[in-house]
Amino acid sequence: MRKWLALLVACLALGLVVAGCGGDDDDDGGGNAGGGAEEQQPAETAGEGGGTGAAEVSMRDIQFEPSNLSVKRGDTVTWINRESVPHDVDGGGEGVQFSSGPEGGMNDGDRFEFTFEKAGTYDYVCRVHAPGMAGTVTVE
Repeated sequence: MRKWLALLVACLALGLVVAGCGGDDDDDGGGNAGGGAEEQQPAETAGEGGGTGAAEVSMRDIQFEPSNLSVKRGDTVTWINRESVPHDVDGGGEGVQFSSGPEGGMNDGDRFEFTFEKAGTYDYVCRVHAPGMAGTVTVE
C-alpha cells in the first residue's frame, strides 16, 4: 500500500512540475494577417470604422465560446486556448484570411489576436477539430 501511495504522490508532483513548465512565452508567431511574429494590440483610437473595442473567444470543451460574435470595423478579437487540448484558428471572408499558425499550434493559455478592418462575415475553424469546432465573426 505504501508503494502505491508513494507512486501516486510522485506522479502528482511530476504533473505539477510539467504544468508549471508550460508557461506562455508570447512568441507563437500569430497575431496578424501577414503572418508576422508580432502580436497586434487592440486598437486604441477610433478609426474610420469606429471600432475601438475588443472581444474574446475562449477555446474550451472542444468549442469556441462564443461561437458567433458581432463586432465593429476596427475591433480586435482575441482567441484564448483555455484547455490542455491543442487548437488553432483558421478562417477568412471578404477576401481576408487569418490564421493563428500551424495546425494545433495553440496550447493552453496561448492567445491569437486579429483586428477586423473590413465589414462582412468571417467563418473560422479549429483545423484539428473541424468541422465541429467552428465559429463566425460578423463585422458591422
